[in-house]
Amino acid sequence: MTLCPKKEICGSCSWSHIPYEKQLKAKLSDVNGSLALKGLDLVCYSLIPSPKTDHYRNRMDFAIDFQGRVGLKEKGKWWKVIDGHACFLSDERIEALFHQVRAWARACGLSFWDRKAHTGMLRYAVIRCTSLGETLVTVVTSAPETPADAETCRTALRLLNETSRPTTLVWAQNSTITDVSYGDNLEVIAGPGVLMEEIGGIHYRISPQAFFQTNSFAAPILQKTVQEFCGDLSEKTLLDLYCGTGFFATALSSSAHRTIGVELSKDAILDARMNAELNGTDIEYHDAKTEDFDWASFGADVVILDPPRSGMHDKALQDLLRIKPPSIVYVSCNPKNFAREMVLLQKTYLVQAMRAIDLFPHTPHVELVTHLVRL
Repeated sequence: MTLCPKKEICGSCSWSHIPYEKQLKAKLSDVNGSLALKGLDLVCYSLIPSPKTDHYRNRMDFAIDFQGRVGLKEKGKWWKVIDGHACFLSDERIEALFHQVRAWARACGLSFWDRKAHTGMLRYAVIRCTSLGETLVTVVTSAPETPADAETCRTALRLLNETSRPTTLVWAQNSTITDVSYGDNLEVIAGPGVLMEEIGGIHYRISPQAFFQTNSFAAPILQKTVQEFCGDLSEKTLLDLYCGTGFFATALSSSAHRTIGVELSKDAILDARMNAELNGTDIEYHDAKTEDFDWASFGADVVILDPPRSGMHDKALQDLLRIKPPSIVYVSCNPKNFAREMVLLQKTYLVQAMRAIDLFPHTPHVELVTHLVRL
């Protein structure tokens, strides 16, 4: 029996009808199938399950449609919202806030965004939480046309804060017609404006629009796996490419002689620098595209790679093969793309260890961590 009554039209938990043990076997089979499909003589034997398989997500992006429906979008229909659908994968605190935000959206008097006509105000409500008990609600609207419109929005948002009381409430204004759940101008309505999280004894500051691991229960396993695969870092230079808010760099920097992080998002780099300060670590950060950044002069002994789902940019992969760092720890949320890149990497690197971690129960996705050593 499925755990989700809306599974057939939502699709966010497309594997929820499969018993969890079978999900794990299928994911491991898919990882090894992707490797075999590329003719790679590699096998992943280990897949660590998530400690929690429902209500594990610490972030949900809820859409608001032109009729005031609030929820997740229908599968394959970017314009249609399943009203009142919060998803059993979301943390219970997110689910509770969702119902409060939905009630507010219907009663606040602000207009609703029409994704086809590009008119209206309310677009999204992004709700996040942490293991420390903090919550953050970001309401995404169109950009107000006049100061009076802006004040109307602020008044409505202050009312939302009074009724729902999240740790932080943020107003994100999207001045484009692009259907995305973030804005180009942020205003803190209430609270400190950021979330605080702790994973593996490391403290993290998370800005409203910054990426962070969505499964706080399995994130420590990922953190420890990368630490294990990096090995002894004393007297070594560690380079974290696609470093985000410094999830790995912050946790490992105290063990390394020198730690460097590279990340495209300026907001994420700001968080990363704050995280280094919070944890008393010394990390050198650069806000740049990995494919445009010349990191050869660093003489990195160990390189952590955690690219987006699309994988590494071709130029970044060529740089990696040209510079040839002694050790690579590759964190991939898309084993198919990793297998494609491994066809080239295997000419220079030997796979020392490989481990899958299920950060995404009830979905086909899985995280794959691979330790590569230069031949």
